[in-house]
Amino acid sequence: MLSYQQNAKLTLVGPETPLGRFFRHYWIPAANLEEIAVPGGAPVRVGLLGEKLVAFRDPAGKAGLMQEFCPHRRASLVYGRNEEGGLRCLYHGWKMSQEGRVLETPAEPPTSKLRDNLRHRAYPVREAGGILWTYMGEKDNEPPFPNFPWLNLPSSHLLPVKMYQDCNFLQGLEGDLDPAHPNYLHRDFEVVAEKSWSGAGWQSIANLMSDGSPEIICEETPYLMRVGAVRKTDDPKMKYVRTTEWVAPFYTYIATGPHESQLFKAWLPIDDFTCFTYYIHFNPTQPLDVPAIYANWGHKSEPKTYRTPHNVGNMHLQDRQRMISGNYSGVEGAAIQDRVVQESMGAICDRTGEHLGTSDKAVIFYRRLILRKLDEMDAGKPLPGSDPSLDFQHRTASWYVPSDQPWQDALRYQVEYEQNNPPVAAA
Repeated sequence: MLSYQQNAKLTLVGPETPLGRFFRHYWIPAANLEEIAVPGGAPVRVGLLGEKLVAFRDPAGKAGLMQEFCPHRRASLVYGRNEEGGLRCLYHGWKMSQEGRVLETPAEPPTSKLRDNLRHRAYPVREAGGILWTYMGEKDNEPPFPNFPWLNLPSSHLLPVKMYQDCNFLQGLEGDLDPAHPNYLHRDFEVVAEKSWSGAGWQSIANLMSDGSPEIICEETPYLMRVGAVRKTDDPKMKYVRTTEWVAPFYTYIATGPHESQLFKAWLPIDDFTCFTYYIHFNPTQPLDVPAIYANWGHKSEPKTYRTPHNVGNMHLQDRQRMISGNYSGVEGAAIQDRVVQESMGAICDRTGEHLGTSDKAVIFYRRLILRKLDEMDAGKPLPGSDPSLDFQHRTASWYVPSDQPWQDALRYQVEYEQNNPPVAAA
């Protein structure tokens, strides 16, 4: 279990906290591009790492992200006039550019130098993969933009899904660090054939259900870490291996099998108590089956709130009668099943009361690794994912490996299978 101080160090994300400073070394999602699709349209509020910001696209099409409150009298700029070159506050007409320059202070005398001596907090942005990205750290330390393999795919091959969660980000992130939980929390897809994972193109989930106590192996990587979950099969000469790749600061590639759509996830803190989960579904070789993805995950949401109907107050629409008839959790959708357990822990889980076991090996490894990386950050050492030679071209595996071969070879065996067994064209 963690101490109170360690738990705080791993969960609090404000600008002056260790983890908040760590996150501000990276490019991170700020908003979906659909939220600011219209040039000159209404600005939108953005909560990010404990800061209150506003995103917008000016009439000329240039995107911006700045502190929500005007530097003059702190009125909210989400109500402001969206003009070419920046936002104008309604209160006294001050105008701020996307770079944070105070362009006009019309209520001041013409000789006033006030605007020349001020700088509004604004952050650089990039547009890629349907997302507005930002870097919130020191200007002189801006890292290269990560070249994720899904960023430039056509819309038919890419589905970015944003979902609000009413809990600290770490509760969600640690769910993805847990290779054993699908055998229990998500087991209904094994029983209900018409909603099976294999029916939606994820046969790999059905395959793992045979062994609910996998061997878990973790290793540090230049990006952050890798996790292998090794399961027994009916054939003693073969093992079933699932790998996940973790990329700093809070990104993961979920294990997927041959010819399956792939999944990149980001656990994005709004503040210490709430977060957005980004599910980036993608397939480089064929269009996505979007209705099947939504049916399996249950995470379809809409701007502006990106909420689903499920919450702690309505017990996430749990149906206990369905628990009797085959749905293990009584909750529809894997993403909502995850939220049930994650939001049930409270706003910030009290990890001082945990009693961890062997199945929590990856969670333990991650916590120790991040605590060490925070110390290395303070010592001025390079952080994971900061090497400019890294290509960020990850892929995971969920496939069979001979029992006498390293688990790390799972992707090689999976790729060989794919090459020898091309996907069957849809009818």
